[in-house]
Amino acid sequence: MNLPSMNSPLRIANLIKRAGWIALIPCLIVTLGCGAGEPRTSTVVGRVTLDDQPLNAGSILLLSETGDSGGGELNADGTYSLVCKPGSYLAAVMPLAVEVGEDGAPLNPAQSANAMKIPPQYQDVGSSKLTVDVSAGDNTFDVQLVSKPAR
Repeated sequence: MNLPSMNSPLRIANLIKRAGWIALIPCLIVTLGCGAGEPRTSTVVGRVTLDDQPLNAGSILLLSETGDSGGGELNADGTYSLVCKPGSYLAAVMPLAVEVGEDGAPLNPAQSANAMKIPPQYQDVGSSKLTVDVSAGDNTFDVQLVSKPAR
């Protein structure tokens, strides 16, 4: 059996290939994990209501034209907190995914009822007409949803 020597071209090529992959891993982590540009230096807090009542489950999403985003889960009292970069954002309020059992019935009926409460137009940043300008530091953005628009 002929084994390549430590200095053979095949052995050196394999070492270079492995080193390339090993060097690529930290680059991917830095690129994907941190992102480019400004760090997330803004905190946004607020309360989401539907017809003047706190929305007790769901999430809020902020999305900018440049692709920056931020999101937070709603607490039982309708409050939320999220971190994002400063900028102008479109917002959407979405229900949590409803888990169903083997029979197709919701495992948490209250959560299911809440999912049906959020009017569809608020669940998409393109149709919600909700906007917020976020500056560096602390920001407040209260969201007041209505189930039936005024005529």
